[in-house]
Amino acid sequence: MRHAIRSVGLTTALVVLLFVSAGVANADDLAWKAAHDTDPHLPLTPQQLQMTAEKRAAENQPTSALIAPTPMATCGASCGGGGYPSSASLVANQTPQATSYYCGPAAVHEALGAVGISLTQSAAATALHTTTNGTAWSGGGTSPSGYPVPDVLNRYQSRNYYVPQAVSSATSSAINTYENDLEADISAIRAPVVGDAWETPYSSYHLVGHPSDHTIFHWFEIRGYYGSGGNTLYEDSVHGATSIAWSGNVPAYSNLPSYEIVSIVSGRGYIW
Repeated sequence: MRHAIRSVGLTTALVVLLFVSAGVANADDLAWKAAHDTDPHLPLTPQQLQMTAEKRAAENQPTSALIAPTPMATCGASCGGGGYPSSASLVANQTPQATSYYCGPAAVHEALGAVGISLTQSAAATALHTTTNGTAWSGGGTSPSGYPVPDVLNRYQSRNYYVPQAVSSATSSAINTYENDLEADISAIRAPVVGDAWETPYSSYHLVGHPSDHTIFHWFEIRGYYGSGGNTLYEDSVHGATSIAWSGNVPAYSNLPSYEIVSIVSGRGYIW
């Protein structure tokens, strides 16, 4: 499945409202996604598996050559788990997406800009093989690993080796993994994370300003955290995008509890 800001209005006459707590999946949302998912969810390559394992191992090893968290002795009470500071962020460089289906190119443009690399949305779209249907999570045979966003990020910068992390649902394990990955990328590597939202009318949570009665696929750049990873700072390329009717409701910069972000990207995932 490719990803753009594209939406489908809710046509059912009855909406069942489900109230869920953090880490508990909305069964209707998961069932709807399972029934409508067309992404192939390709297996990770051996290199992606190796780098994922190395990055995860390094998250709890302050002396690692791959990532080097701030030692607890240096940041004292401001440190969260694993020696990371309790809050950290990267440059705020939100850029409106040039078309309704350029959320992928816009997120890649922002993410590379955060590490000092300039790549236009148009050039990013070409590299990502973005179409009017958007930018794929995986599949299509258009990139070496089958995952275009991490492949393009890795092609244009060398600060971080980006890997995809699929999220099936917002379990407590998935939330904990995301928070650790977020802290490692932002605080230690000083590189952003890129999320791949899949919002439906049955979703419990939505990105700020996004309509709750639409199905929306959307790439967005994650630029920081606070509360030791418990809250996520992100920027949204819908803000200022004149091709999207509801863009006026979307702030350039927002924050949400990390468990909500994990729920929002469930069915796809994030690139870290």
